[in-house]
Amino acid sequence: MALRPSLQDVLSTLQAEGQLAPDVLEPARAALEVHQRRSSAMPWFVKAFAGAGAWLAALFVLSFFACAGLWDEQVVMGILGLGLCAGATLLRRALRGVFMEQLALALCLAGATMAVLSFSIETESENVGAALALVISGVLLLVYPDAILRFLSTLGMVGSAGFLAWRLVGGVALDLWLLGCAALMHVLLLEQARLRRGAAGELVGPVAFALACGIPGVLLARGMQDMARHLLEMTSALPDSVLTLGLTALTLYTAWRVLRALSLEPTGVAGAAVFAALTLVAVLTPHTPAVITAVGMLVLGFHRRSSVLLGLAVAYLLASGGWYYYDLGLTLMAKALALMGSGLVFLGLRLFLLRRFPAPATEVR
Repeated sequence: MALRPSLQDVLSTLQAEGQLAPDVLEPARAALEVHQRRSSAMPWFVKAFAGAGAWLAALFVLSFFACAGLWDEQVVMGILGLGLCAGATLLRRALRGVFMEQLALALCLAGATMAVLSFSIETESENVGAALALVISGVLLLVYPDAILRFLSTLGMVGSAGFLAWRLVGGVALDLWLLGCAALMHVLLLEQARLRRGAAGELVGPVAFALACGIPGVLLARGMQDMARHLLEMTSALPDSVLTLGLTALTLYTAWRVLRALSLEPTGVAGAAVFAALTLVAVLTPHTPAVITAVGMLVLGFHRRSSVLLGLAVAYLLASGGWYYYDLGLTLMAKALALMGSGLVFLGLRLFLLRRFPAPATEVR
């Protein structure tokens, strides 16, 4: 069965099942053809050259400011950066086209960076820079109509808020912030279809995928003893096993929701097998919370039929598994047994579910 069937396949299937009125099919196909012609009207290499030209034009604008000697005036540069953000947002809302979209994106990112760095240097405070980055990222997330910048704005908000939590409160606040962001990611992806119909539907996808990219990466960096522990040695942090426990609870909740969506009883045999497998994986890797996070992303990826999310989950699972092997203070035999046991758990779970609940796959035609 296709991971993500095309709209044409969906329309044909609905018509074959009698779920689609005959007079609706032809207008839908005509709209699909028009959309396809518009999306493929400009070749990809023309779009690439237009985007490169836009970023080069933005670089020339910034070089003009440098040649004018404004780099030494931090307050002026900060105000100018805020003005660039506002002007780029208005430009993006008013005009269309690959060149203008990329130009506005480049100017907006450059302006935000200029404002954050300038006021941070002027006040000699990293906290001020992080707070300003948090505010700018939040405003751009709401007002800038572009999925790429919304993705980057979410990463900026998560990173800035996490930095402030660590600097002002300590490592425990940072770990709790990670757990909160992970919970938000699971909720957004589980409720994605419903939330997209709301007023903020365009924000759901970029925010969810930004969290899916950022959270496992932070967890991997946190597990690097030479990097994270040196930063957190002055403040307390949650034990790795406690963080793994919280992330495991989120993954179990997601598995419960997915079983319900598949019309399987979570308290039945299938649910017990899935919950036991996920719990065993967490028990085998208590010092690497990124592993159970990647497993939870795999569950969400299959549930949402998202190849991008599946790719991210597999990449993070391989990275976290490799780091688990090379970083733990255990013998090579113990690490090998833990990794091999995790693989055997899922292979056994797959074999059990296929035999206990046989369901022949059908191709979408």
